[in-house]
Amino acid sequence: MFVHRCALVLFLTAPLANSQALAQADPAQSPIGCESKDDVEDAACRSALEGLFTREGDELTLKLDGGRARTYVGNRAACDGPNGDADKCVLFRISSYFPKLQSYVVEKGYYECADYLFISRRTGSEIVMREIPLLSQNAKYLLSIDNNDACERKYDIAIWSLETDPPKLEFKYRAKQYESWELVAWEDDTHIKVKASFDANRPYDQEATLSRTAGHWILQRGSKIEHPR
Repeated sequence: MFVHRCALVLFLTAPLANSQALAQADPAQSPIGCESKDDVEDAACRSALEGLFTREGDELTLKLDGGRARTYVGNRAACDGPNGDADKCVLFRISSYFPKLQSYVVEKGYYECADYLFISRRTGSEIVMREIPLLSQNAKYLLSIDNNDACERKYDIAIWSLETDPPKLEFKYRAKQYESWELVAWEDDTHIKVKASFDANRPYDQEATLSRTAGHWILQRGSKIEHPR
């Protein structure tokens, strides 16, 4: 029997990431988080997003503006059972919906790991992220931090501008060595406090800030905090 190892972990951590986003954004702009049951949207999610999507088995259909729709078809049979095929295993479910942005976040889960699809309801545009995005206070930017140790990272930190549809990638950082980043506080749209953990001979944490100046994001590292031996 196949087990969605990394994908399952991401399903379970989604509510935490959504709660961080809720804490950083205005309530009227905050995303609506969706939990799942048996890897599909639960009843509370279906109620909160009534009229925005439909599901028929493995088929997830998102409603777009102008009477259009976008459909994603999974292959749950390939994920489980004696006849499963890890290479064909794929599951789609709604992770969250951003009312202010009129955009969905759909989790595309594989046998191992997952991607997150940020999909505009206005245009149907789609960009791929490796972790659930967090919304800045005034809904100008999206921040995504990938700290999954079990899967290959395409970035550690990424920031998209919401001035365009689809959002424009403005910053991407990928460490040359092992670094595990986390959001500390989003002070305002263009100033973010983050922290990295390093697994070296003498493990330590390092405070840092992300600041946007003259149209560019800069990552500035701060003080180090060594872990006790």
